[in-house]
Amino acid sequence: MEADGVWSVVVRYLREHPGRILGTLAGFLVGLSFIWLGFWRTLVLGLVTTLGYAIGKWTDDEGKGLKEFLEEKLPGRPDFH
Repeated sequence: MEADGVWSVVVRYLREHPGRILGTLAGFLVGLSFIWLGFWRTLVLGLVTTLGYAIGKWTDDEGKGLKEFLEEKLPGRPDFH
């Protein structure tokens, strides 16, 4: 596969799944703030990144935003602003 083909696949994926990309990136960055050394902090990074990916995937699949996600997953809570 040539380089132009690889980049076109990457760009197409970024355009088709922006929520997954942003969710994964957000989870990864939040996880990095907890990690400096050690196994347990690395485990936290993986869990937070997975959570970010899952939320991003949900927003892609449902066509809703983070506010709607929180309202659906945490019913009975005050309004999220």
